[in-house]
Amino acid sequence: RHNFNMVKAAPTCKRWMRGWDLAATADENAAATAGILIGEKSDGSGFVIAHAVREQADAHATRRLIISTAQQDGKTVYGSIPQDPGQAGKAQVKDLLVMLAGYPYEASPESGDKITRAEPLAAQVSAGNVDSVQGPWNEAFLAECEVFPYGKWKDQVDAASRAFNELLLRPVYSAGKVVIRI
Repeated sequence: RHNFNMVKAAPTCKRWMRGWDLAATADENAAATAGILIGEKSDGSGFVIAHAVREQADAHATRRLIISTAQQDGKTVYGSIPQDPGQAGKAQVKDLLVMLAGYPYEASPESGDKITRAEPLAAQVSAGNVDSVQGPWNEAFLAECEVFPYGKWKDQVDAASRAFNELLLRPVYSAGKVVIRI
């Protein structure tokens, strides 16, 4: 908690990424769907977590949450959805991406375990390079971060890790050329 720099408003960012961790049950004891918005600061000084959504909802409500969040984020925010293996995961992602037509969303399979995926973001947080915009979502997000990976909930950390890792992997466009980050 103490490693996040709390700010009142997001600084200017080069680009934004919303990462998702999907669940599909309204059971309050089950995993939740979470979406975390991370930006890369324009001055290159670090990153900012600007917004979080977390909802324990059935599949239909989860779809509504994703599209309403994309609409609120706007068409300049990239989005990344995890694709579960197998036919059902492929069908789910196809349906979600059709629903999100017009928004820069992509899907990809997860790689590695949750802890491994969280390490790059955790390193930046530990170095003091990540701001967090003050908001009503802070307490639940920070509480989950404090006990990760040992707490009951890992959804927001997983969504934040996806957003961060995808943000860093996304090509950077400069003067009409694609510059791939290495």
